[in-house]
Amino acid sequence: MTESRGRNIGIRFTRILLIAATTGLVASGCEVTNPGPIQDEFLAQPASQQGLVNGGVRRLAELLTYGSYTHAILARELFPGGQTGFMGHDPITQSGHILPGSFSNRWNDGVQARFITETAIKRFTEVDAPSNMLYQAYLWNAFSYRTMGEWWCDAVLGPTDPDDTTPGSYEQGSTGNFNRAIDSFTAALGFAATPDETHAARGGRAAAHAWLGDWSAAAADAATIPDDFVFWINYDDELQPYYNTIFEANARQPAGSYSIIYTFVEDYYAETGDPRTPWFEDANIPYATASLDTYGQVEWKNQAKYNSRNDDQRIVSGWEMRLLEAEAALNAGNWQAAMTIINKVRTRNISDTTGEPLDPWVAMSMEEAWTFLKRERYIELWLEGRRRGDERRWAATNTPGDLDTPDWESTAVAPGSRTTMFTRNPRSYCFDIPESERDRNPNVPPIS
Repeated sequence: MTESRGRNIGIRFTRILLIAATTGLVASGCEVTNPGPIQDEFLAQPASQQGLVNGGVRRLAELLTYGSYTHAILARELFPGGQTGFMGHDPITQSGHILPGSFSNRWNDGVQARFITETAIKRFTEVDAPSNMLYQAYLWNAFSYRTMGEWWCDAVLGPTDPDDTTPGSYEQGSTGNFNRAIDSFTAALGFAATPDETHAARGGRAAAHAWLGDWSAAAADAATIPDDFVFWINYDDELQPYYNTIFEANARQPAGSYSIIYTFVEDYYAETGDPRTPWFEDANIPYATASLDTYGQVEWKNQAKYNSRNDDQRIVSGWEMRLLEAEAALNAGNWQAAMTIINKVRTRNISDTTGEPLDPWVAMSMEEAWTFLKRERYIELWLEGRRRGDERRWAATNTPGDLDTPDWESTAVAPGSRTTMFTRNPRSYCFDIPESERDRNPNVPPIS
């Protein structure tokens, strides 16, 4: 089926890299020899091409697995458990705020993913590499730019020629990232050889068009994607940087870093049994493994969307495409058509508690339809690193409708206390360009 083929694409790209990275250690026992830098001309040789692409995918996977966990805390999809060490966050981030100039590690992952795939594009073009290699290089370059656009407040856009060392230009906002993503998705389509390869590129491009407000283009791309299509980023249980971090951070091995208490899905799943938002509790594990500032011990309830270190994460799905079509209809003023699509997404799900299809939403106005669109995206894309960006783009266009974002400022208060850590700093909706980039790039303004 379509979902299986989509999954195989992601696994093929990353597993080859992980095997290649460990082969030298296995072959030589404990003796490891550093072969030194590889000259650029060798990167384009057939034996090196897949490994070069996989280097970019590896960096993107590291960005997405750690970044989606941080994203879930900031978007209030998960409630922090107080953990600040292994698999945890500092208290400022737990409160929902990003310190200016922080998270250079995640920035480096994204920039390296872009650079490596741009290197692949140039070298492969120079030697007229096979179409499947150019497809992969362009596709993963596009996803790197799309992720940077969704997650960072501003952009630093360097030359797309990896041999050009000119410092990148600074841009307020994310427009440049999405334009480059669209260009690379479009280039990938020119090398696509199968329907699934076409769907992955069109689906990624549809989301980028939506961010730029080009709803006719977004809807046109989305309409070509089947409902059951899924394209994944692969996580792997062989190396910790490529574990599914949302799973690992709460797997009690030893981390128990968060809870779903106080989140939207806590009550929602209990009331509906929606299989897209499962969670569980364990009488033998009453609390997370740390104590939350101003709150105390946090009651432990765990998500069940991801259940192993190598559970993969969707980055394109047909059901997301249906919701983009619904949002396009809302932007065109046709809220009745939007609700039909929204309820198609919703009622295909069978409740874990009743065994029946979920009840459809009933809207009586444009504003209510927007509320249900936002709610369905929350549910459908829960823990996939998309919610915080959605809130940012909706705020920028002043769309109507409620968000269902938990009010932790007033609800997450320890018994007997009138204060909460969530009132100390404003919520952040994107990462800031890190201080390391500001220090070395004269085009990027210093932190004000």
